[in-house]
Amino acid sequence: MFEEEEYSPSETEPFSCMDGATTSRKKKNKNKRRFSDEQIKSLESMFESETRLEPRKKMQLAKELGLQPRQVAIWFQNKRARWKSKQLERDYSILRASYNSLASRFETLKKEKQALVVQVLDTNHIRHNCFVFTCLGENRNIRVHTN
Repeated sequence: MFEEEEYSPSETEPFSCMDGATTSRKKKNKNKRRFSDEQIKSLESMFESETRLEPRKKMQLAKELGLQPRQVAIWFQNKRARWKSKQLERDYSILRASYNSLASRFETLKKEKQALVVQVLDTNHIRHNCFVFTCLGENRNIRVHTN
């Protein structure tokens, strides 16, 4: 009498599997503990003096802040990664500024060189013309051909 139909969530609800995963992820994120402002201040202060903690200091800091040692270790690991990324950005900015300055100076030097080359050519041309005029003035039989 009743026909049995096979139920396939992918046919009627294409994202039903993802919805379940998203829901469980949301629950996980709600349970995810964030650090308090005071904990962050302490962690930041410690990071300024030491970017890597010895196990003993990690345990002590975790106990003082009411955290698990693993949480402290992961916070330091993440902070080092963020610090390194920002340091690379700063280094890049410095290098870029240095490059731009050098490129500008290079262009200025090229222009100065070109101006000096023109001056040398003009000077040589004038000297050559003076030589020709002097020779012609002293001895009318000398002929100088210039190109």
